[in-house]
Amino acid sequence: MSRYRFSIDLGETFTDFVILDDTGRLSIKKIPTTIHDSIHNLVEDLRYFVMECKIEIADIEALVVGISVQMPPDRAINCARDLEQQLLAAGWPSPLQLVTNHGQLLRIHEAAENPEAIMSPRIGGLMTGRYFGEQMEQKNLVVLRIGGASAFLSLQTELSARSMDTLDQSLEKYGLSLPIGGNSYIGLNDKGEPVLQPEHATPGPGPACFDRGGDLPTLTDADLVLGYLNKDYFLYGAIPLKIELAKKAILKHLATPLNISVEEAAMRVSSGVDATIADHIRKLTGAHTRNLESYSLLAFGGAGPVHACEIARLVGISQMVVPVGAGVSSALGYLLVLSENDPDWQIPKAMQRAGYYNPTRRLGDFYALKGYRSVYYEKDLTPCGCPIYDRAGIRSDDTLSGPAIIEGPETTVVMREKSYARMDAFRNLRISMR
Repeated sequence: MSRYRFSIDLGETFTDFVILDDTGRLSIKKIPTTIHDSIHNLVEDLRYFVMECKIEIADIEALVVGISVQMPPDRAINCARDLEQQLLAAGWPSPLQLVTNHGQLLRIHEAAENPEAIMSPRIGGLMTGRYFGEQMEQKNLVVLRIGGASAFLSLQTELSARSMDTLDQSLEKYGLSLPIGGNSYIGLNDKGEPVLQPEHATPGPGPACFDRGGDLPTLTDADLVLGYLNKDYFLYGAIPLKIELAKKAILKHLATPLNISVEEAAMRVSSGVDATIADHIRKLTGAHTRNLESYSLLAFGGAGPVHACEIARLVGISQMVVPVGAGVSSALGYLLVLSENDPDWQIPKAMQRAGYYNPTRRLGDFYALKGYRSVYYEKDLTPCGCPIYDRAGIRSDDTLSGPAIIEGPETTVVMREKSYARMDAFRNLRISMR
């Protein structure tokens, strides 16, 4: 009988569920965050997810939780305590454990003594980067995660991989958090340039295209207008995106004040974010290396693979990888923390997405091709009829060339011109750029 481990990343905008068994079978779910409103709703979502996976609750041996939502630490502890009580009442077999930024796992009564330690644990991104670096035998990596409310950068070098640094020291020396996310508001600075605002779209309204009352433009709105995102397949299609609302927000707050088109305003937003992150990568890597040609960019998060190709080009990286489970990297990282803390369980070297791989889908000459749509790549704002591929239908060793878009349920990969993708044996998407 398989043993299962369950991890949860309570993000500001989305909550990620990951279940992993001893064979590496991986089950994933991403849902809108509800912890601000109701713990009961979260428990119901957990229960339905377990049922979808055809798993008995009694067979789940461990539950680890990372809290990335913006709330007072004491309230986070109370929410975690309420969650645990409701789970135990529903038949959950063991207490939950909270992840800290120090790579520790704490029970709730332990975390209550130092609640700040459990807030926004960046350790998930670092651990996931290490895992996939070892799997691919790649010692030099720039790890990029762009989520809904924040981005995380870390540098993995041959030196850092061999060092005896603690996880704390690795985060301090090689990690960087940025207030950049798919749901970051975009406004105009004193020079009239579109820039990210310090505030983030709240879990309630979200981006304008979510049609939940938000009317300020975000990075997600810009990506939708440029054609990078599928309005009918965002989060498994659970959140239909309204492109007309995204255009309306960009027109009102950016395009009209600048006297430019909506598409040009969206392109300035996207290009500005790419340039900002590229600049932070240069600053992070500058103390360790001047040449990034030997590095690969590992892209995670819902928005990371959307922007990673262009960011890699800007910093001179020619190899990029979008791994299995890229859209839920923090939750995967928490399972790696569990493995580090549990001598009786080691995480499998390879993970296979359960119920996802579908090699029989065919349209035209390439079975993974879903169709075409207009996408804006260049600053001259000439749209191209871009091929759209289903990641689930790409077989190992299949190759395709950009410009192209590869869609999955949790994230989208935007391939630029002169880029080439191959699915490796571990189901990681490897992209080279020339």
